[in-house]
Amino acid sequence: MFLIWIASVFACSTADFTLLVPDGSVSAQLGSSAVMPCGVSPPSNAETFEVRWYRNSYNSPVLLYKDLKVEESIGDSQYRGRASLVGDLQKGNVSLKLMNIVVADMGTYVCYVKSVTWYEQAGLNLTVKALGSSPLLSLAEAGDQLNVTCASDGWLPKPTLTWRDKEGNKLTPNHIIYRHDSEGLVSVSSWLLVSPSESEWISCSVGSSDQEIKEARVIPYKGIWRDAFVSTLVLSLIIIITLTVLLLLIRQGLLPHCSSRKNAGAADDFHESTKEETCPLKGSSTESPVAPVNAEERVKTWNKLKTQKKVKLTVDPTTLHEPICGQLNRTEDSFPQVLSKEGFSSGQKYWEVLVDQKKSKKSWCVGVTQKPPSKKTLTALCYEEGSGIYTSTNPRTTIPAEEHFTTLGLLLDFQHKTLSFYNVDKGAHLHTFKMKITSKSKYFAVISPGTKDTFPVSFHK
Repeated sequence: MFLIWIASVFACSTADFTLLVPDGSVSAQLGSSAVMPCGVSPPSNAETFEVRWYRNSYNSPVLLYKDLKVEESIGDSQYRGRASLVGDLQKGNVSLKLMNIVVADMGTYVCYVKSVTWYEQAGLNLTVKALGSSPLLSLAEAGDQLNVTCASDGWLPKPTLTWRDKEGNKLTPNHIIYRHDSEGLVSVSSWLLVSPSESEWISCSVGSSDQEIKEARVIPYKGIWRDAFVSTLVLSLIIIITLTVLLLLIRQGLLPHCSSRKNAGAADDFHESTKEETCPLKGSSTESPVAPVNAEERVKTWNKLKTQKKVKLTVDPTTLHEPICGQLNRTEDSFPQVLSKEGFSSGQKYWEVLVDQKKSKKSWCVGVTQKPPSKKTLTALCYEEGSGIYTSTNPRTTIPAEEHFTTLGLLLDFQHKTLSFYNVDKGAHLHTFKMKITSKSKYFAVISPGTKDTFPVSFHK
């Protein structure tokens, strides 16, 4: 009876399950992902099974699932982090997903599933495809004929190369050469001797039946390629030499690098070197704004100075009703522009301004000016809804930045004669002005809520 029971167990186990995999190959593009289907039939819960995917060696699996988890440290290292199970194990789906496909991934994969009483395995093939480059055609004179060369690389599998004339007839090439690069991709080249023509073209197409065919055409006109090449080469050399000379002159200071910079012979004093301009909220200033030479370096400098050089500013109420340019069109509840009590004439000074605490403000203007406040001594960044953040220059420069942020940082550097603005929320540099500061210059911070809303702008404590 015991022997009969043993025999019945083995008889039953032979029918425990089978594995279902595709009959054909699984195909994937180079660099993409591929799913290799494998399922238990009849469908049953495979969570307690051992699932092993391997290629050449059973003991070096692509992926091993055992004891209710994937064994991350076991298996072929080239698949680590790229292989995973994507099926529903409870329904017997043990499909393998392979990411970032490379040429070396091509080949046969074995799906091995083992229960307590039974195991089964099945293999399926993975093919990798790569779309190569468009054909590159070149011409060379060969006596009374022209040698037309066609080359293309980066293909998988091996592509076909076809020459055709204008009527679509196939042309027989002299040679077709295939080569494999270090990654296993295929390159193809061919050349063809043709008679010169001034009107008819010939084409070279590369590809395979199940991939995109890439084609290039050329008119085999004797001499035109040489003239075009020589003309292009001469023009390119002239452009390169001209740009090199201009760059050297700019770096040596012999040419201005900004077309909007003032005449070199202009006086240093603002009142003598600038023309009459409009209100700051409409865009005017006397300093010429310059883009930062290195924004990353400016942020590093700011991070070093913003703590040790930070000053606390207070509002000077006597300047509350001294608009910088005419009367602002404001309501009773609005906050006119006002200057700080504190003034600066040397060193490096850093302060912060709360410009948009609710992140819904529609206008503001923040910067520095001299006393008496004047549009000619104003250097500022302004914001208006619909216009974005812009400089107080004329013409103004729009600053590509996030419009709504809470705190604006200002660093006034008398040594380098610059005023820099920073988005404190993001820790990012916004803009730097190059200023004409003299030994007698004394600057005061200026803030304005603009005319678009009634939310205040204030110095950060």
